[in-house]
Amino acid sequence: GSCNLGTGVGGGTGLSGFVGFDEPNLFGQAKSGHLRWEFGRYANNIEASYGDPAIMGSRISGSLALFSARDRFIQFPEGQRRRTGGSVQFGFPLPFDRWSRLFVGYSLARTTYEQFTSEQTSSLFALPPGVQSTVSLGLARNTLNHPLFPTNGTRQEIRAELSGGILGGDGDFQKYTASGQWYVPVGQVGGGQPGSRPIRFTLGFTAEAGVLFGDASRFPFERFWMGGVQFGQPLRGYDETTVTPLGYRARGAGTPLEERFGDAFLRLSAEYAIRFNDNISLSFFYDAGGVWREPGQINPTKLLRGAGVGITL
Repeated sequence: GSCNLGTGVGGGTGLSGFVGFDEPNLFGQAKSGHLRWEFGRYANNIEASYGDPAIMGSRISGSLALFSARDRFIQFPEGQRRRTGGSVQFGFPLPFDRWSRLFVGYSLARTTYEQFTSEQTSSLFALPPGVQSTVSLGLARNTLNHPLFPTNGTRQEIRAELSGGILGGDGDFQKYTASGQWYVPVGQVGGGQPGSRPIRFTLGFTAEAGVLFGDASRFPFERFWMGGVQFGQPLRGYDETTVTPLGYRARGAGTPLEERFGDAFLRLSAEYAIRFNDNISLSFFYDAGGVWREPGQINPTKLLRGAGVGITL
């Protein structure tokens, strides 16, 4: 287990930090416990979770999470949102494939919005509070040989999130996403001596897509937005929300925040990676992605693109 305490001081931002505790092997049975409190000007978040990979010794996994998080996006000076609630999820192995699992979950959360200015640059943070009730269904198959730095194997997942309707709450929409990763080894250097680790080389490809149907106007951040690497759908080389249904739109270019979101997205990524060890990797990547107003408008021939070099620690 580990216990962490951190603080920091930024120019003009005051004191911020976190207190956290993680135990990946509770009771010596690989059950996981997580507790974290973040505090500061831009963060006041509490989250706690518990996971069991083998409930009562079975092959059924389960997790329970409680959270109260304030999203103060630095890129969004218009306002902030807070989500408070909890979720539960169970995973069931498929009898015909040891690598596949079916996931069923439910979450209930209350979202509140706060607008920082009276200027009508965006209406998203002026929304009234809303309760979101969601059932999620997922199917995943994973043969990757490492969770962070794979060199071989594949991972595919399809997921459906059904909010509102007979479940109650203030929204009524369905969200469907699919993703896939494929890695093949292309060589290695070293590793011939006992106890030594080779430097491994791999080619990887990732594809992700999602669509949303229904009315998500009370929960606009459930829609898709792209750019950056921190929030929404990542696309390296572009700032958050600059990849829009209208094409590239720089922040502050007069495009309201709500017009930067869409109900469909597609993202593709290819990389040639050098895995020095299980802690550091260097990659040469080529990314492409796009966001559209409606699912029927998806066009793989019109994607914003970027290439570069990345280091992952």
